Amino acid sequence: MNRTGWTGVVLAGGKSLRMGRDKAMIEIDGRTLLDRALDKLDPHVQELLVIADPGKYGSVGPFVVADEWPGKGPLGGLATAMRYASNDRLLVTAVDLPGLTEAFFQRLISQLGTATEAVVPRHEGLIEPLAAAYHRNAQPVFRRCVEMDILKMSDALSQVRTSYVEMIPGSDGWPLDLFRNINAPGDL
Repeated sequence: MNRTGWTGVVLAGGKSLRMGRDKAMIEIDGRTLLDRALDKLDPHVQELLVIADPGKYGSVGPFVVADEWPGKGPLGGLATAMRYASNDRLLVTAVDLPGLTEAFFQRLISQLGTATEAVVPRHEGLIEPLAAAYHRNAQPVFRRCVEMDILKMSDALSQVRTSYVEMIPGSDGWPLDLFRNINAPGDL
């Protein structure tokens, strides 16, 4: 395990029920959401992982890893990523958040220190745990939560050392669509 490097993780294992088709393969300006997420993480990390069905996304590369807990939501995918990552530090994004910026990822990287296991953006009372930085030290707690069916990210985060970082879209230089989530056809 590398203690100083970073692994970029794209969580792409969702069912896309509201969208009615696979969100990861939706194209915007000729690039799929999955490719966009990988492109945004790549400059900041030494390794990339996609947590999704290798049967669907195996052509993307050898770094597609099957979720150990299918149907257990993002927490299961995150715990899976922590198991397979070569680095102790993970930069994580859901596949359906195309508004994340270079400055956003740099801010997360700069905030994950030795006293924290999670750095999670917060704005207007909302948290963004699927666009965050994590340390592998959170893995035992996250695995236990999944095994006990405690799947709400905020519940799991309350059990590890979490630092919340204010990032208000449209304020302090952050774009208005920073946390725009593409869930349904109307979101395109």
